[in-house]
Amino acid sequence: MALLRNGGLSLPPQPVWTGDTTNWTADPFSDRNWRFQHHTLRWLNPLRWAALEGDNEARAEWIRIVRSWGEANVPASASKSDFAWKDMADGNRAIQLALGIPFVSGDDDWFVELLEYHRDWLMDESHIVGKNHGLHQHQGLIVLGAGLRDVSAIETAVARMREQFKSSFDHQGTNDEGSVAYHQLNLAWWRRGWERAELEGFTAPEDVRERLAAAGRVLAHVAMPNGALPQIGDSPRVRARRGYSAASDFVASNGEEGDAPAEHAAVFDGGFITSRSGWGQERPLPDESHAVIRHGVELGAHSHRDRGSIHIYSAGQPWLVDSGFHSYQRDAPEPEYLKSREAHNVAFLVGARHISNAPVELASHSISEDAHDFSLKDHGYGTADVRRRIIYLPGPDCWIVIDSADPAVGQQIRQHWHVEPDLQVRMLDNGYRLVGQTSELLMYWLGRGSTLRRDVAAESSLDGWIGTKWKTMRPSTRLVAESSLQRPRLVTLIAPRRSVPLGIVSSYVTSIGDVSVTVVRGQDEWRIRTFGDGLTVRQQ
Repeated sequence: MALLRNGGLSLPPQPVWTGDTTNWTADPFSDRNWRFQHHTLRWLNPLRWAALEGDNEARAEWIRIVRSWGEANVPASASKSDFAWKDMADGNRAIQLALGIPFVSGDDDWFVELLEYHRDWLMDESHIVGKNHGLHQHQGLIVLGAGLRDVSAIETAVARMREQFKSSFDHQGTNDEGSVAYHQLNLAWWRRGWERAELEGFTAPEDVRERLAAAGRVLAHVAMPNGALPQIGDSPRVRARRGYSAASDFVASNGEEGDAPAEHAAVFDGGFITSRSGWGQERPLPDESHAVIRHGVELGAHSHRDRGSIHIYSAGQPWLVDSGFHSYQRDAPEPEYLKSREAHNVAFLVGARHISNAPVELASHSISEDAHDFSLKDHGYGTADVRRRIIYLPGPDCWIVIDSADPAVGQQIRQHWHVEPDLQVRMLDNGYRLVGQTSELLMYWLGRGSTLRRDVAAESSLDGWIGTKWKTMRPSTRLVAESSLQRPRLVTLIAPRRSVPLGIVSSYVTSIGDVSVTVVRGQDEWRIRTFGDGLTVRQQ
């Protein structure tokens, strides 16, 4: 509050601004998110809290700023700001206004009119959107309706929530925004929304608790073994939080609370596949191996064009990652690049146009103690489907990724692999060794005809850069593999080194794409063979 009283405004992650806080067209950082936050009026909370404690100066300042906002932006048609009535900003601001009712006199007609204008705005169906922005509008209408004693407004908001919830979390608990961070945020937002509805005497649909609990289990599966969430979609680097399910509590607490899920692999129709070596039974939980695979249809919202990608974590850290998140700036090159397929661990047909909203189909899968086997078809190249098969083998603790296309297409296959920042990348014979502080990951390309290169981050290009948090890009490396024209196929074996490294005794890739490889760790040997869609794993 001292900052506000001294003329400063803090809207993280932006720096402090010392301009006129009632300049409702201000844009000091040329940033959409700053303008959005400015018009939510959430930054008035410190003044409101102080006013509720009897601070008359804080009360007067809160009223001054709110009245200034109303005079400048009501009616909406007179507002000079394109964010004053932006969806979600309207709902958030409605909550802030309603929470200020206790210390504004009922005789202040301007304030009552401001509340009623917001209520009427949010009652108008044409102003309501979907996804989490719509949810914030519904919550704003609930709180505003409670403040105005308008039961019909609350009824309208709850009816909208009931309808929207059907698609927000599916029957397996997967959120519809295509972002791991927003999956967790929606869990918190929807729980709060239903709590507000129940406080006003309205009951949630019967399946709400069940679906939210399932969403907590999804969170546990997609979370990395160290408790961090992978950067999938618009996701900064954050950790899983406690309080959503026994399973997510287990991951968030490093196994000290809650209960581990029974499954080591899971397929979620909403676009995620997860696979891991275990839940800390045979090695410390953070040392387990883990992968997240994207599939399914275009989701829009906060998703990226990452369907078909794979994220790999093992031996205490992430290795092969998404290129991350930068900001919501529509005119900035970084967000546009980070959403593109080029910024994800996917396979391409070289030189062919890809239809960005095409589905990536999970064509088949098989999960057993010996192997987690997933086959994808990328329908983005018309009739020339690119097929990706991802096999995790818990015994030798390694992955085999097979990317292929029909030779008749006459184009090469290319893979992109984005390396976690701060890792060293060392060239091997037909592969790479990624070196972290305490462990290593080995990558080998099996068969003939593959060519490899490294794209190291440079100022002249966004290739190889990772967006780790708001408007923060860190340099890293992108590994690129290309097949020959004659054999449009790439077979990649990926394995953590661990205390006993993985060795390849023999490998062979046939002309039709069947793979035969024998690997060892210490005294243990495994023979792995793919034939068509089939797979055999034999431990010697």
